[in-house]
Amino acid sequence: MPTLCTQPSHLRPVPVSTFWFGACYYPEHWDEGTRREDAKRMRDAGMNVVRMAEFAAEVLEPAPGQFDFRLFDDVIEELARHGISTILGTPTAAPPRWFTLAHPDAVQVDARGVSLQHGSRQHVSQSHPEVRAYSQRVTRALAEHYAENPHVIGWQTDNEFNCHFSEDHSAAAQTHFQEFLAQKYAGDIHALNRAWGNTFWSLSYGDFSEIPTPREQAPTHANPSHQLDYARFLDWRITRFQREQVEILRAFQPKWFVFHNGCFSKIDYRGEFVRDLDFLGYDSYPFFSWDVRDRGAGHAFNLDRTRAWSGNFIIPEMQSGPGAQSSYFHDTPEPGEIRRMTYTALARGADSLLYFRWRTCRYGAEMYWCGILDHDNIPRRRYEEVARIGRELKKVGPEILGTSVQMDVAIALADYEAMEAHATLPYGVPGLSNSAETLHRWFHEQGYACGCAHPDDVLEGLSLFILPHWEVVNPAWIPNLKAFVERGGTLLIGARSGTRDRNNHVISETPPGVLAELAGVRVSEYSRKNIPDQRPWQLNWEGEHLVAEDWVEILAPDAGTEVLATWTSRHAAGTPAITRKAFGNGQVLYAASGLTASWIQTLGPRLCEQARLQPVLPGCPPGVEVVRRGDPGKTLWFFMNHNDGEVIFKDLPAGDRLVGPENDTLDPNDVMVISASTNKVPD
Repeated sequence: MPTLCTQPSHLRPVPVSTFWFGACYYPEHWDEGTRREDAKRMRDAGMNVVRMAEFAAEVLEPAPGQFDFRLFDDVIEELARHGISTILGTPTAAPPRWFTLAHPDAVQVDARGVSLQHGSRQHVSQSHPEVRAYSQRVTRALAEHYAENPHVIGWQTDNEFNCHFSEDHSAAAQTHFQEFLAQKYAGDIHALNRAWGNTFWSLSYGDFSEIPTPREQAPTHANPSHQLDYARFLDWRITRFQREQVEILRAFQPKWFVFHNGCFSKIDYRGEFVRDLDFLGYDSYPFFSWDVRDRGAGHAFNLDRTRAWSGNFIIPEMQSGPGAQSSYFHDTPEPGEIRRMTYTALARGADSLLYFRWRTCRYGAEMYWCGILDHDNIPRRRYEEVARIGRELKKVGPEILGTSVQMDVAIALADYEAMEAHATLPYGVPGLSNSAETLHRWFHEQGYACGCAHPDDVLEGLSLFILPHWEVVNPAWIPNLKAFVERGGTLLIGARSGTRDRNNHVISETPPGVLAELAGVRVSEYSRKNIPDQRPWQLNWEGEHLVAEDWVEILAPDAGTEVLATWTSRHAAGTPAITRKAFGNGQVLYAASGLTASWIQTLGPRLCEQARLQPVLPGCPPGVEVVRRGDPGKTLWFFMNHNDGEVIFKDLPAGDRLVGPENDTLDPNDVMVISASTNKVPD
């Protein structure tokens, strides 16, 4: 039986005993003749699962209350005859036209007051009572019908919540928001007014029924505390919408696993949303990064960011061809590129994987979102490449299950409230995710075992943890950060950290607030650098000179705090720019500026020296991504060649070569997986 994700952690494996490998399948798009060879071809490609029905609402319920399961019954049975199981999706992301005709006010409304309409997807409001009733009814009908079908192994809730549209200002959402606030503040409107600081601009409310959803620039800037609670509400409502489906599914068949495919805005994937599930799914489309030089690092970061929320994940949708909509058309993956991207996903936390999609549809908004098979249904090189992966995963898949990704350095991420608080008042500087990606990219390109983790997650095993620029820092995280440093870890804190509380108010204490004792500094002055070349603030660290690019601070170190670098210009000349405080067996560094790309490029080597960091495989050829996954008994080494030319290794870990050439040469886009019985890195 699956295990609920009640304790999210970057180290948590997906609780499945089978490595699931397959594709998203849409039999409702095709006639029986076109589908005739599908199951056999899937089996021959090594597939053991498909996901389907998440957009088949009108097929499953062609008229209100009239259900028709015949198509999917037949397809599920045919797939099962070839050893292929089925994951079903609750078909609530695109209700049928008869629903919106019956309930025209059930659609979402954008911040301009414009109602969405039928003709696309994700147009209905999860706050509307009829939408919730429809969701429960169709989920119950499906769950009851398939409860005893041994070939249905699990469910995906809806599809990509908030992919296109995350806010909602409909009448139903307004009422729902007011209900949320009344619950959050225990019916005390005065408590809400205090929490939002509503004496500013005479914003106070006399009753919860008076409170609208916030709209930026209507007519001017919205209250950041109001906006943060609205972000909390959006997560709260989607969590409850999903929970109603999950409770129905579990009631009919507890053996099913249940997940959702993210990750998108206005959802806390570390909170109740994911704790109701067995694990998280992540839809991976690396080719949204247009620049091939950035694609590998961006793909790695997105996978690591996903794992930071709640642990290992599955990929319900993995890119298998170019994708296109009206405004873009991706490059087509070159030979070997799907395989390389697949192994990057496996290396960085995917415990099962399905490609989007089996066959490219010939009509609709996604008719150029290409799949494994082209429009003409003829298997070509993409199919052959997937079949090769399928053969390899017969051996690699079972080895992956139960293992965790090993990191030496992690960047703080995966806190919904901290991220949303910054978004309400960004004042032109990068958000938490942008800052984390900048830092991650440097460590990734330099060959370090890097990733992301929440400040309250397990930090044991890390040498370096970076808290870039977190305005909101929960005091409850401080003991975990202290314990990490006391054990010998290096903590780097960036400017602006700890400057707001959980109501999104500026703190009354001198920054960095709750981090001050740990950091050993106080911020006595700060400034935004809008044009860095004008009145530049320069830093000197052991002869290296840097110019601050977006933010600067003047620091007052505590007694015993060491100054590593000083400002050399303007009125800050001679004052600390980077400090170090010894704490237990470790140390805390504080940087009084934005950790931008140029800064980390210069400071990175010194930071690694301070933290005694070594690349994951010293001497590894440039352009080769190296990742370790493991458990107490073994380490799996993954090597992915991102170069356009071959690379030759001089020294590889000893062990069983599960995938890859027999020699020590990797061709472009080639991969290698080695299973070693110890964690020893070759000399």
